[in-house]
Amino acid sequence: MSRAMLLWSAESVTEKTFMTKAVQQTVVRSISRKREQIATLREELEDLNDYLDLTEARVRDEGKPRLTHAEVKKRYGVK
Repeated sequence: MSRAMLLWSAESVTEKTFMTKAVQQTVVRSISRKREQIATLREELEDLNDYLDLTEARVRDEGKPRLTHAEVKKRYGVK
């Protein structure tokens, strides 16, 4: 093999390695962003489920007598 061919081959391998690392870093960043978005969506979904539970409980308990904050504290012995 000629010296020029060896140098071309070495440059080609270096470029491929660099491009592979650059692409890999881009993919890793993208995955990290997607994981953050998923975590945010899970938190929002949990909040919405809590709100739904509260709304369902209010509908279910509509017309029943309600307790004041002071009555609840007294009932459960909370100061």
